[in-house]
Amino acid sequence: MLEFDDKTRANMMTALDLGCKHLSGNFDTAENRTRIGDTIVDAARSGKRTLAQFIDVALHEVVAIRGPKPSPVQAVIGWLGHRIKRA
Repeated sequence: MLEFDDKTRANMMTALDLGCKHLSGNFDTAENRTRIGDTIVDAARSGKRTLAQFIDVALHEVVAIRGPKPSPVQAVIGWLGHRIKRA
């Protein structure tokens, strides 16, 4: 990562930390952390430099890893299904 200046590297690390904080449960793996980091490095190599740009890239990758959030209806159906299985 020596190809980037100190400020860019600091922005990249901050975005990586933030992105990784959005991984939870089974998604919090070394592979997924590396995936987010690689995406941030690719963004820097393409010319992105600001913290906002890196955060955007990191969070988009988190969404790609976790998948889209279920709609409220899907969430209720999933919750009900879970409750019925436990009964």
